Amino acid sequence: MKIIYFAGGCFWGTEHYMKQIDGVSETTVGYANGNIPDPAYEEVYTDQTGHVECVKVEYDSNVISLASLCRLFFRSIDPLLLNRQGEDVGTRYRTGIYWTDAQDRSVVEDVYAEIQLGFDSPLAVEKGELSCFYPAEEYHQKYLVKNPEGYCHLSLSLLRSAKNYSAIIKELRTYSNDEKKATLPRFFKTGKGEYGEGDKFLGVIVPDTRKVAGKYKDSSYEVLEMLLESEWHECRLCALLILIEKYRKTQEEAVRFYLNHTKGINNWDLVDLSAPYILGDWLKDKTDRKELYALADSSVMWERRIAVVATLMLIRDGQFDDTMRLAESLIDSRHDLMRKSIGWMLREVGKRDKGLLVRFLEKHRHEMPRTMLRYAIEKFPESERQYFMGKQML
Repeated sequence: MKIIYFAGGCFWGTEHYMKQIDGVSETTVGYANGNIPDPAYEEVYTDQTGHVECVKVEYDSNVISLASLCRLFFRSIDPLLLNRQGEDVGTRYRTGIYWTDAQDRSVVEDVYAEIQLGFDSPLAVEKGELSCFYPAEEYHQKYLVKNPEGYCHLSLSLLRSAKNYSAIIKELRTYSNDEKKATLPRFFKTGKGEYGEGDKFLGVIVPDTRKVAGKYKDSSYEVLEMLLESEWHECRLCALLILIEKYRKTQEEAVRFYLNHTKGINNWDLVDLSAPYILGDWLKDKTDRKELYALADSSVMWERRIAVVATLMLIRDGQFDDTMRLAESLIDSRHDLMRKSIGWMLREVGKRDKGLLVRFLEKHRHEMPRTMLRYAIEKFPESERQYFMGKQML
């Protein structure tokens, strides 16, 4: 077990929130980083001791990473408020993340920097090594378990979301397969320097992930945000499968959510199982498709792949222009996954209008990367494949 300390305002609410999180084994509320030993609550309340109300969080790093815990913590606070959260005001209610293991520093600082990018003003959240921690009086421990109607500065919506988020992950774990857990990281190239570097897998196959998504299809957007920030691949896929269900009811809201959360759509299956059925379907009756081209111009390879693969639904609807324009503009893509996706979409066009594809190939055969061309002509007769491959420059 590992330990991290969070100060998020009144420790009753922060403790109750963190205890909902899958992977958190124990929580203890107390007083941290003050200037007198073992203070009583009445002393801390005066704001004269320098202590902050804090929660000691013990967690299993094999279940949840410190980075994920920190991101979830930031969801529970307003990081711009100094010495205040909700209606609670005073230095004892300042926010902070404190570590005892020096190796945790870089993780905390990386997440801190990531959160800071979302704000123009500097964060008011402390970060640093824990200097001291004294457990609070017993009546403060698990206060909201003992007093379900007691005061909590956090919203009921956030607490429900944390509970549902953890329930989804726990359910996914019931489908975990040790063999898949071992092979999926290799299949999705998670090694250092590979396209899926750092991605982690529970070992759940897609049909089982679909079962869980179906069971939790009414989850809130807040839960989906939590899942998309998870280090577990299957959690992000589950969020996207739930989002497809939401799209069928409220298209505009689901598409905007999708476009605002592409950071979590960061492997080829996550793109391919979501882009056509959300963004692509939505674009079918739109004349202005600026979202598609904004993604295509992105510096992020996964966003460019979203743009290309989203056109699958347009192709199925008999609309080929956007696919051809994207293929032409991205023809010099260096990443193999982009070359494959463009070749795949060209092949789909060719199934419906072979002449259009042939004209494209004749025009661009000298500049098309070999992988892209091979994917595009996969359904051609052998003689035609040999013709185009022979014309293609190495």
